[in-house]
Amino acid sequence: MKFFKNKFFISILCIAVALTIFSAVFSIMGVGNTAKNFIGKICAPIESGIWKMKESLKGYSLYFSDMDSLIEENKQLQKEVDELNDKLNDSQVIKEENDRLRDYISVKDAHKDFKFTEALIIGSETDNYMSIIKINKGTDNGLKINMPVIVSTGLVGSICEVGPNWANIRVICESASSVGGYISRNGETGIVQGDITYKDKGICKLTYLDMESDIEIGDLVYTSGSGSVYPGGLFIGKVASVEIDEYTRSKVATVECAVDFNKLSYVMVITDFNSDISEGGTDE
Repeated sequence: MKFFKNKFFISILCIAVALTIFSAVFSIMGVGNTAKNFIGKICAPIESGIWKMKESLKGYSLYFSDMDSLIEENKQLQKEVDELNDKLNDSQVIKEENDRLRDYISVKDAHKDFKFTEALIIGSETDNYMSIIKINKGTDNGLKINMPVIVSTGLVGSICEVGPNWANIRVICESASSVGGYISRNGETGIVQGDITYKDKGICKLTYLDMESDIEIGDLVYTSGSGSVYPGGLFIGKVASVEIDEYTRSKVATVECAVDFNKLSYVMVITDFNSDISEGGTDE
């Protein structure tokens, strides 16, 4: 563009010099006014065209100059947006890490007698009968089959398979899962079992309740500690409904699990606990 403008003005200068020379020559020859009028008549349209062309070129020059400026400004703005996004992402990562550490500390404070190994969820597997959660810890970290798995909100399930650096967790709402449970309000006991009908909704069934059992919607259910897999006092969930099973002449309750299994990102595996510890749940 700069070369083009220089060439244009050089041409204008040459034409101006030529006209000056012609005018001087005609003046010396005594026909100055006639020549001047003749040259003016011929050159007026040319000068007008040249002037318009010059103004047009000036406009194009300003247009391209403004376009370059806008492109550079856009690049700068995009850079600032990218930097802000990076800061937001960093803030989200920090928040999630703080939440995770806070949950971990709260669980350790609530169960000082437990030993834990924290693990990240790295995937899930589903077949026609069972859904399992995969974590990034295994036998290399001391994990074994049947070890309980929890988060700050409650019981997740137990390890059903384990490898050197991975393990699979069967969640408590799976049909193959069961755990002794009790109602914290009055100590009524039963068996919390997974049911294929309810598992996708995160709901278990509390069974083996006597007809006279005092159980109400909203009651809190904890692990009873019976058996050797789960310690007592782990929160399972809340009673959502109570029905009568006419065939067994007993009560059956549905329990909404405290854990949202679809939103888990990490868990805590209980690697050791005192099996003599009795029921430890309290009303919330």
